[in-house]
Amino acid sequence: MGSYFKFFLTPLFLCIMGLSLIIDGWMGLSLSLVVVCSIIFGELFFGDDISTPNYRFPFLLDFSLFINVPLFLIVLYLFLDRVSSAFEWYYLLYIPILGLLMALSLINIGHELVHRTSKKFDCEVGNWALATAWNPAFAIEHVYGHHKNIGIVEEDPVTATYGENPIIFAVKAFFKEHVHAWGIETRQLNRRKQRILSFHNRILNGYLRTLIVFGLIGYFFSWQAMLIYICLGIVANYIFQLTNFIEHYGLVRIKGKPVQYHHSWNSNNRMTSYLTYNLTRHSDHHVHAQKEFWELNPCDNTGVVLPSGYLTYILLFTFFPSYAKSQMAPRLKHWHENYASVDEKALTLHYLNFSI
Repeated sequence: MGSYFKFFLTPLFLCIMGLSLIIDGWMGLSLSLVVVCSIIFGELFFGDDISTPNYRFPFLLDFSLFINVPLFLIVLYLFLDRVSSAFEWYYLLYIPILGLLMALSLINIGHELVHRTSKKFDCEVGNWALATAWNPAFAIEHVYGHHKNIGIVEEDPVTATYGENPIIFAVKAFFKEHVHAWGIETRQLNRRKQRILSFHNRILNGYLRTLIVFGLIGYFFSWQAMLIYICLGIVANYIFQLTNFIEHYGLVRIKGKPVQYHHSWNSNNRMTSYLTYNLTRHSDHHVHAQKEFWELNPCDNTGVVLPSGYLTYILLFTFFPSYAKSQMAPRLKHWHENYASVDEKALTLHYLNFSI
């Protein structure tokens, strides 16, 4: 059962956060720090997981995925209710923790669900999760843009170049995703001869979902709660954009060439893999985008495997960008010498200004 339980780690942390908010006060805040310490400890000391179990009960894995959304909404309700009832300054300390959980339980879960394009219910839940996390355009740009344009810097807003500033990247990528998504949806509507300003427009529907959630928070809570909710969205989207930053950092692909395993950075870190539902098995995800998360392979022999989890690199690139860049340089050199095609080597050397 351990192979099933590992994917209930994020729901478990959400339950702990809910309990900490019910207890409230410094005791509650201390309990919430258990979540942070557990993640950091697991990231550093739990090693890698390259197992590929044969799951007999995939509905349990689906349940572990879907349960994140209502659990986070309960936690969000508890937090905003506390903020609205009697604001205490230490509530601000919850923002980075809940922002991380919003990224894990809404944006990441939304990412998994909107890939299930043949399942209407799954896509609808995914779209609402993304809209609640202030990222309603992600479903369009990611599925129909990023997976097509991965590694093509001019066309993919979330392929990071070597040496790029991570904070500037996160801001730029967030807004460029919306612009690209609008272009994708506009072309789709034009082909169908449907009006852009209509309910056929999935981008507008996504923005409407976000406004509904924001409006409900304003109606039932306070202006402080609305500001806190905005802050949670900023933290969550920053974390997820930094995940994008790491997943393809410095890697390039020639337009028209097939997506291969060496076009994404993989990580088999146990803690990050469990928390993100194998998002870290990113190479296989891009080569086989329709695979369920439990079917993804670790690709541990591809040579594009990071030694630590994505969360470690998010912290390094945020607070120690020069050090993080120096750690990635030899890995990019190895990629350049052993995996890049002749044309990709030219791009790496000249377009990305990466000298080996």
